Amino acid sequence: MAEYIVSNSNSVLITTVGSCVAIGLFDNNGIGALAHIMLPETDGKANQDGKFADTAIPAMIEEMRKMNANLNTIKAKIAGGAKMFSFPTNGASVGDRNVEKTIEVLKKHKIRIIGEDVGQNYGRTVEFHVSDGKMVIKKSNEVLKVL
Repeated sequence: MAEYIVSNSNSVLITTVGSCVAIGLFDNNGIGALAHIMLPETDGKANQDGKFADTAIPAMIEEMRKMNANLNTIKAKIAGGAKMFSFPTNGASVGDRNVEKTIEVLKKHKIRIIGEDVGQNYGRTVEFHVSDGKMVIKKSNEVLKVL
């Protein structure tokens, strides 16, 4: 949680998200990254790049660049952003805001989202296969989707 990892191996990276968002990035050279962001944007005080969509995505791209990723071929898959609690709010839920900011930042970096499973009211376990970008999304032990 609130971290990201970048790899160029046949790794399978796993996280569990509720209102948080799992962001998988991968290129055509087998370099990939997975972040588990908790909040949409930093307050400027926190020193934890992986916690926020607006800092995790650029940090992952930079780490991928250092590993010689083909930046022109990076694609994204995202999962999570659930509305986990029924609190009265004056706007979008944390999950909704996380998804909105994730999409905004990916667009800013010209990264196309080619698969997503977001929203709803349940948590997900996400398995991200670095070598080919496959993302397996499970609810409890039930496979919901393979992106």
